[in-house]
Amino acid sequence: MVDKYSYFETVWEECVLGFIDESSLSSNEKEILLQFGRTLGQHDFGQQQKHIQLTIKHLERELQDARDDQDKYGKMAKSLGFLTGLFIVLLLI
Repeated sequence: MVDKYSYFETVWEECVLGFIDESSLSSNEKEILLQFGRTLGQHDFGQQQKHIQLTIKHLERELQDARDDQDKYGKMAKSLGFLTGLFIVLLLI
């Protein structure tokens, strides 16, 4: 008899790995999703809710980190663009 949990975990892992290749998710996010799939269906309702909430918190933290990086690198790109334009203007003068 095939263990239904290990079968689900295998299918979950294959789907996550296929999705990761098509998305821009990081390796941290991939690991969070894989860990979530390993815990699904193996605990009672209360524990399951805790695992879902924990996964959501981890993904929210990753989202906030991505937003922080976007702000930081966005400002840098704007400054770099302005300075490049200024450099070209100075070369043309």
